[in-house]
Amino acid sequence: MITPRGWADLNLDGDPILVVGRRPAPKQLEGFVVDLRTDTFGVMRGIAEATIDQITGCEPVEWHPNAMIEEGEEYLRVNATDLPSPPAPSRKPRTGSPADEELSVTPPDSYLREAAALLRIILAPGELENLHPAQLEGGDFRFYAIVWEHGDAGRPVAFVSEYNPVQVLRKAAHYFRYDGVLQLTRAPDFTLDEQGDMIVTVDEIAVLRAVTFDHLFSDIRALLNDVPANLAVLKTAFHRLPFSGESEKAMEVVCSIRPTFARRLQELAASSHGHDVTLAMLHRALKKHGEVPTDFIRGGKVEITRDEVGPFLDVLEGRWYEADFTSEPRRAARWSRRKPREVQKAENADEA
Repeated sequence: MITPRGWADLNLDGDPILVVGRRPAPKQLEGFVVDLRTDTFGVMRGIAEATIDQITGCEPVEWHPNAMIEEGEEYLRVNATDLPSPPAPSRKPRTGSPADEELSVTPPDSYLREAAALLRIILAPGELENLHPAQLEGGDFRFYAIVWEHGDAGRPVAFVSEYNPVQVLRKAAHYFRYDGVLQLTRAPDFTLDEQGDMIVTVDEIAVLRAVTFDHLFSDIRALLNDVPANLAVLKTAFHRLPFSGESEKAMEVVCSIRPTFARRLQELAASSHGHDVTLAMLHRALKKHGEVPTDFIRGGKVEITRDEVGPFLDVLEGRWYEADFTSEPRRAARWSRRKPREVQKAENADEA
């Protein structure tokens, strides 16, 4: 994770990209690139530098759904590696972007679609269409981001503000300038805030205004807020696995700060195999995969700490296996049900 002073090492030497985002419908996000003249680059860089200056003077606080910070003194630190990965640009690369360069992509999780869409917009601006001037008039923009595609050690960095660049223009009917005498002046088309609300990289998000993260990543907050209820459902589904109080607390704490763990908990709670799983079956499964069963089962109950939550979810989901020809222990990071080829052939014959 980046230290507060480490944010000053971000590289803002390249050309910035300005992105605006809006919601065309509930639960949907779309973004556009605003073409920039070179004489605006200094302003964009100044907004980013002001954001960095504030963060370098603040202390980090690890994020969780109920985390509170003293604005101006602290910032929230979010581990972005547990969020949906942004896809690689599919449209033409912009200046300075190698045409054949791609980001490593994980398909967006169905439970975290909004978060995936937001990261896609701000960290892969090369696939966005340009904003047309006619779209400004009705533009209910929710945020803007100033992006350097190679600003974080060759990877993208975005300075994001929950700010509508055209909203202020709707709150006034007349515009003036004053140099000793008040004079009418033309209304601007676009305005920007003085600094960002958060900095987003592939690995980490630094949040200066907690409400901004809650608004823009609302599906993550909703999923994490459901963790206590899903844990209660999991206990009912796996009713033959008694949990100690400390185990329940460990699972709730870990799943409440890691969105993918919260999603896995939700899926396990809805699984149909839970009522068949006993402590004896869990013991055999752990031993089969080279684990020490007493690290997970003690006193006739599931007894785990925060460090064992991930492996415990793994074994309940059946993610562990051995390679057929080498017997190498492996873990399935992503999995799907596989049908034997004979079954597939039979189904295809029936459809024909």
